[in-house]
Amino acid sequence: MTSPSESIYAQLLEHGLDAAFLTRPEDGAILYANPAACRLFGYTLDEFRALGRTAVVDLSDPRIRAALAQRLATGRFQGVLPMRRKDGSQFVAALSSAVYTDSSGEQRTSMCVWDLTEQAQREEALRVINAELSRALAEARQLQGMLPICASCKRIRTEAHAWQPVEEYIATHAPVQFTHSICPTCYEQQVRP
Repeated sequence: MTSPSESIYAQLLEHGLDAAFLTRPEDGAILYANPAACRLFGYTLDEFRALGRTAVVDLSDPRIRAALAQRLATGRFQGVLPMRRKDGSQFVAALSSAVYTDSSGEQRTSMCVWDLTEQAQREEALRVINAELSRALAEARQLQGMLPICASCKRIRTEAHAWQPVEEYIATHAPVQFTHSICPTCYEQQVRP
């Protein structure tokens, strides 16, 4: 007969959104994979049971070997590892795993897996946006502050104390190009007389 607490735990696993596995640590056999794990990896529970951990990890990968060694030494592992789906696609996952002894004296491993693909995509998008903002800010800062300008000829004094035409100064300090025209007031005063 199933105790009430076992029923609660079964419900947590069956209806949870996180991928969860029950495995045998010595040979990597997958004894149970919840529906979220089946969705994440694309395998059925029967396929998981037939294939074991080699279905989802590449045992030749040194990161996987190091994680298994750590779990063997300490009884647990938490970290980020490469994983593989049934279709062969790879993704980066956060993984937590702990070894314990069940009520029959057998060693078991509980394991939870979280796909970090979307998080990695969001982080990359943020890196791109931050780079664009940094570039825009650097450009905006180029013409920030007070400019010493001649009241008569409108030349600007540079940091080297040279006097430079305003068009040249702005063109070297901002991503702009000038075209020359004449405003209506100057046209009336200089061209039309």
